[in-house]
Amino acid sequence: MENNYQDTGETRKSTQAEKSDRMRKEILLAAISCLHEFGYHRASIKKITEKTRFSQGALQHHFPTKEDLMVFVLERLLAKSVRLTLEWLNEIGEDKSRISELTIKWWTNQANSPEYLTMVEILVAARTEDSLRRRIKPTFDNFAKVTDDRILAIFDSNKISQTIARTLITASRQMMTGLISSDGLFMKEEDKQAYIEHWAMFLQQLIEHRMQESA
Repeated sequence: MENNYQDTGETRKSTQAEKSDRMRKEILLAAISCLHEFGYHRASIKKITEKTRFSQGALQHHFPTKEDLMVFVLERLLAKSVRLTLEWLNEIGEDKSRISELTIKWWTNQANSPEYLTMVEILVAARTEDSLRRRIKPTFDNFAKVTDDRILAIFDSNKISQTIARTLITASRQMMTGLISSDGLFMKEEDKQAYIEHWAMFLQQLIEHRMQESA
C-alpha cells in the first residue's frame, strides 16, 4: 500500500510538471505572437493572456510581471538560437566552401522569423529599462560566448586571426539586428534578400582570400 501511495504521488507530480511545461510553452508562443504583432511596449500581459487558454491570474502565477515573462522568453529564444547555430556549424563541417550557401539559408530563415524579431524587441527595450537589462545580460553574454567560441573553432587560427574572425562574427550579428530593426524596415523583401546574399558572398570571399594568403 505504501509503494502504491508513493507511486501515485510521483505520478501526480510528474503530471503537474508536464501540465506546467505545456502552459509555459503556450505562454511563450503567445508572447512571441504578441511582440511580433504589437511590439514590446504595446504587448501587455493582458494582450498576451488573450492569446492563451488561461486566465491572467494563472499566467501571472508563473510570471508575476511583464519583465519576468520577457526574461523567460529571451532565455528560451537565445537557447534556440544556440541550437540553430550549432546545426549551421555541423552542416558546414570541414567544407568551408559552403559558408556562403549555408549563411544565406540560415540568415533568410532568421530574417523572416517572428522569434528573431521578438529577441530584437526585448533587447532594444533593455536599452532604457535598467532592471530588464541587468537581468538579461548574463544570459545574453553566455549566448554570445558560446556561439562565438563555436564559430571561432571552425577557423584555422594560423590562417585567420581570432581578432578578425571575432570581428566578422560581431559585425554579422549586428548587421542582422539592423536588418530587423532599422534599415530592413524600409527595404523591399527582395532587396533585403539581396543584401543577405551579398554579405554571405563577401564573407566567403574574404575567408578564402585570407586562407590563400596564409597557404
